Amino acid sequence: MYKEAIQDAVSMHELPSKWHSDVLEEAKKATKKKKASKYRQDLRKLPFITIDGEDAKDFDDAIYCTQNSNGFKLFVAIADVSFYVKTGSKTDKEAQKRGTSIYFPAKVIPMLPEDLSNGICSLKPNEDRCAMICEMSLGRDGKRGKYKFYSGLIKSKARLTYNQVEKHLQGSSKIELSQARDSINDLNELTNLRLIHRNKRKALEINPKEISLELNKNKEVKNILVKKSLFAHKLVEESMLLANESAAEFMQDRLNLGVYRVHEDPDASKLELLKKHFHIPAQISKKLSPLEVINSCLIQANKKNDDIGKILVLQTLARAEYSTNNLGHFGLQLQRYAHFTSPIRRYPDLLVHRLISSYLAHKKPNRTENELQDECENASVLERRAEKASRQVEQVLVCEYLKRKIGSTMNGVITGVTDFGLFINLEPYFISGLLHVSDLPDDHYHFLNNQSVLKGRKRGGVYKLGQKIKVKIAAIFPLERKINLVIPNGK
Repeated sequence: MYKEAIQDAVSMHELPSKWHSDVLEEAKKATKKKKASKYRQDLRKLPFITIDGEDAKDFDDAIYCTQNSNGFKLFVAIADVSFYVKTGSKTDKEAQKRGTSIYFPAKVIPMLPEDLSNGICSLKPNEDRCAMICEMSLGRDGKRGKYKFYSGLIKSKARLTYNQVEKHLQGSSKIELSQARDSINDLNELTNLRLIHRNKRKALEINPKEISLELNKNKEVKNILVKKSLFAHKLVEESMLLANESAAEFMQDRLNLGVYRVHEDPDASKLELLKKHFHIPAQISKKLSPLEVINSCLIQANKKNDDIGKILVLQTLARAEYSTNNLGHFGLQLQRYAHFTSPIRRYPDLLVHRLISSYLAHKKPNRTENELQDECENASVLERRAEKASRQVEQVLVCEYLKRKIGSTMNGVITGVTDFGLFINLEPYFISGLLHVSDLPDDHYHFLNNQSVLKGRKRGGVYKLGQKIKVKIAAIFPLERKINLVIPNGK
């Protein structure tokens, strides 16, 4: 089923999964480029480290943090992909066509050939690597101050995992390399300060549960695990946020031209539905801003440990997109934001690197604003394509796993209400099935669009968003990603 799931996703979404020989040849030649130059600062003595998951193969970013009398100095080194992949090259055109790396369970369709993504661009430990550096000064209160971008040459001192760093922070084990240990300790202190700033600006903290599929040797789902959120993730996340914010500010202030990651305010009609679900009184909701409404709902959801409530909040929010028009970022509550930190796997990040590099080299950008906007719109489309393809494969594999549960009764939560039935999230597995309206017992139900509910015509029973319900799995069609549900015993 695994191969069929991948092939089906590749076919359905027209994913470019094969490399042309010319692209591979060009990428191999690019790896021979000389790293050193008079324009590239030698930072190989600094104790940069990478922190990633256990199965990571491409390392976009490396971090070094140290304290001084004025506060903190944070270095974020990002793989200098623009040095190896030139605008208009065969590799560039293929990366543009792909837009992003696509992640499936136990498989990746990379944006760049492996000679680049897992090879010369990847910030591997104890290897000289070209990097774009964002060097930032932060006060004793963690507030971002001056920053600068420049080309650098680094040599990462350690490849650490999130679990290793988490154990160190908890005191259950120590990072062996003393320089790395000191950097992590300083970064931990800085991160705690940055989280205070995050709370002050009321940035959204949704963190819905996500699953991870554990596969056996035959690529069948062995176990469905809930991903753990570690504080070690925060260390990297806050560092990347700082670098991304600095990149956006740099482009706007220096170039008056940029590729931004924008997130607009939520749609008013969706916001009204959310208010109803969380029972926010009209006299109160009128006085609340969209941000206050969202945060009020999140507080309620967190108090009740309501994962479905968090999902409904996510569904209310607009999609983040790429644009040359800086509209700010609602979710992060930042006026300027960009994606700078993952040029190995995201094409917009590569565009940002090229814009910054053009300024540093005293050259005009090689793309006009209209051309960049076209690139942004294309990247946003390809990002959605990648997400749909990844989710599709995951759903097929979970459906195949659940075939053994046909006939079983389990708890669910209503996550969608339509005129033809209810979409119900099966709580242990984070996948939805359909309970058709014709299978609802004891009454004939009609859809109230303005309330997003199904209501019985005779008895007045109601099915609504967020409602808990017991269901039985009647049938599963894995490749179609369909799960048919019924009410147990017709009650």
